[in-house]
Amino acid sequence: MEKRFKYNISIKTFFTKLVIWLVNKIDFVKLVETIFLSNAGKTLASQFSALPESWGAAENISRMAVDLTMAQLKEEGQQPEKQDIEKLIREIEIRYDRKKHIHTATALALLFNRVFEHQDPALPFTSQNGRDLAHLGKLKEYREKGLGVVYLINHSSHLDEFLVDILWQHLGLGLPVFAAGQNMMTIKSIASLLMVGSYVVLRQGASRHQMSALYNYCRAVSKAGEQQGIFLEAWRGGARSKDGSLRYPKRLVTLRGAIDVDTDLVIQPIALSFSAIPEDLPLCSRKSPVSWIRGLGFFRTLFRIPFHPKTFLWKSAENLYGRAYISVPEPFLLSGLKEKHKLDKSGLHLDEFVALSSIKQIAKSKKIMSGQITALGLLKARKKGNINIIDSVKTEMDAVRDYHLQTFGTKPDFEDFILRHSVKDVVADGLGMLARRKVIRKWRKDKNGYPLVIDEKALSFYATHADRRLYSPTADQNIVVVGAGNWGFALSSLIGNRILEDKKYNNAGLTLFDPCVAIAEEMGMNRNGPGRFSENLLPKNCFVTSDFSSAFRKASEVVIACNPVDFEKNLKGILSVSEQPFNVLISTRGFIPDKDTLPYLSAIDLVKESGRKDVKLFTLTGPVDPRGLVDGTLIKGVLAGLDDGMEALSDLFDTPFVESFISHDPVGVETADILSRVYAVWLNYAESAGLIQNSVETGYLMAQAADEACALAIHLGGSSRTFEAGSIPWTATLTSLYLEGLWKEFGQKAGTESKKGRSPGKILSRIHKQYGDDGVQLQAVLDMESALRCAGQYNLEMPVLSKAVQSFKSGGYTGA
Repeated sequence: MEKRFKYNISIKTFFTKLVIWLVNKIDFVKLVETIFLSNAGKTLASQFSALPESWGAAENISRMAVDLTMAQLKEEGQQPEKQDIEKLIREIEIRYDRKKHIHTATALALLFNRVFEHQDPALPFTSQNGRDLAHLGKLKEYREKGLGVVYLINHSSHLDEFLVDILWQHLGLGLPVFAAGQNMMTIKSIASLLMVGSYVVLRQGASRHQMSALYNYCRAVSKAGEQQGIFLEAWRGGARSKDGSLRYPKRLVTLRGAIDVDTDLVIQPIALSFSAIPEDLPLCSRKSPVSWIRGLGFFRTLFRIPFHPKTFLWKSAENLYGRAYISVPEPFLLSGLKEKHKLDKSGLHLDEFVALSSIKQIAKSKKIMSGQITALGLLKARKKGNINIIDSVKTEMDAVRDYHLQTFGTKPDFEDFILRHSVKDVVADGLGMLARRKVIRKWRKDKNGYPLVIDEKALSFYATHADRRLYSPTADQNIVVVGAGNWGFALSSLIGNRILEDKKYNNAGLTLFDPCVAIAEEMGMNRNGPGRFSENLLPKNCFVTSDFSSAFRKASEVVIACNPVDFEKNLKGILSVSEQPFNVLISTRGFIPDKDTLPYLSAIDLVKESGRKDVKLFTLTGPVDPRGLVDGTLIKGVLAGLDDGMEALSDLFDTPFVESFISHDPVGVETADILSRVYAVWLNYAESAGLIQNSVETGYLMAQAADEACALAIHLGGSSRTFEAGSIPWTATLTSLYLEGLWKEFGQKAGTESKKGRSPGKILSRIHKQYGDDGVQLQAVLDMESALRCAGQYNLEMPVLSKAVQSFKSGGYTGA
């Protein structure tokens, strides 16, 4: 098998090298010149030849970059040789050539006029009414003042920079310089053309000197008042979006350098939208370069060969990629963003704040295309199974409108075709595009009457392009904490700081989810915790949202820390939107109201009802107070489950002050955790109220409580070993909660008041309200009756628990 694998690799390598050798035989410089001189290129050639000079200061920029790099490295205590730095800058720098610029622009514009369907031929990639360029006047005004520009762009295709370049030539806005990976320079004649408007970056393995040279080259471009384009999602080796989503950008050397200037600078977001992305299937599914010509039509092209032997491909390529748009939101000034950054409490660096501000504008402005909304409608219709695809698309269009109005305060920008046609026509156009891209078979149906889907990943890819939510930076590991209360905030702080400190979590994202829009918006903006954590801030890598899809669609680990009353609703929502296998760590403390069952057992039922086979359930418990997680108190947590993978999960909590104990009894552990809090409150109440006279009675009550808890756990499906004397889930938890913390404090306060002759029920209601006003809900008091009713289902006698309930209900305590 291994030999065969190596054999396949060697064949692939051979053919790759063969293709490169053959393509190298083509003189692309000569080719674009021929197109420039042709009759077909005459009009464009005349138009572009009149463009003003660009990049006259290229040599000065390179010299400035050398000086800046030398100064930076010397400040760091290094003594670089100037000739070495000059060599590095020469490897990076733009190699502008006026003749190649005009020839290449003419050839590309002619090509794009063929393969794209323009709404306004005079201004390609724009809408008929010009709404995409509504803020262009402001950009031109800044350019006339001599300000440099950094264009921040979403990254979908290798064509992205060329689309922007061609529109900019039509607008007479000059030639922005873009970063190009070394892999783009393999074919020498293509490299010669690319370097007219590009600088080179190493995809990986760059040395400190090379990184410094790149940083300072971008810095010099801005200082010189020139234009440069940076793809916000290029943090991963120049990666285009592999699932169609917009993502929160990570830090980029190029952007950090570009904004490291004393003078003001224009930050111009740009949103790119494609009907069909040429690299769609290679990005998300099948690795094949055929995608670049998919949609030509094999038989149609074959038929044209005898009649048009020289131009058959050209004729077949008409509107090959459908429509594409460039939207230009209102530009920022760097000075304005710096002022806003000073007020920001998230802990983001300036470059992160600049990138985030831009990606939000891109999400607001990016067009929604017919194929994208059709893919989304088809995806949802197949999931529901009982809805017409046209109705489904209409529903999704309404949902997109609602989301945009709620999130951005404005309507979404549907492409012209959608605005001018009925939903039926939109669906027909969208299905046609998906069929040409080999995502579906348009005329074949599945068993439910929907178009037959060939590639599920590709369908999801295009559906996600209609989604304007912002996702965490990576699909590798997306950790979500559910519930923005004290417990959820504390867990987010612990996990956020953990993954910030360890390089192995460089590609991990953290989200704090709360279904309440107001709570999520407030916490996302101010970064403060609730109640007693009002002076604490969330880690800077924690993204807060109230949107199920953006939080859970690509979630890999979900830590549920919400109140029991919200547990089932949240888990149902998670299961309905999740699109990949994930682990659930149940950290909700308390019985599910009305059902008197454990969250873990409720989760088993919900997962079974959903039909999901790819969800693993675990419990996360222990004698832990939220304050301890935030302050770094030495604690021991308990992770339990029946599936493998607990060691890897426990690593998320592996800090100097947290140690995880692993158990294979999730039912027993969760029962122990809930009841240890119940008995801790009761024992402290009984002692303070004078119901217990000495430590001997306390010891006997503790032993009796252990027997009661163990009996209930066994009937629920747990193990008696969890309640043995040396058990951390039971003995350590009950002991620590009994001796200190909120549960002791609550029980003692209530007991002391009761000893004075006041009604226990009224005392508890008043104290419980005081805690609630501070954002603290002692679920343990509410769980007493739930635990007793649960035990009653199995005819279990629980005298200690019964006494607690009887005492606390005396005087009318209801837990409210």
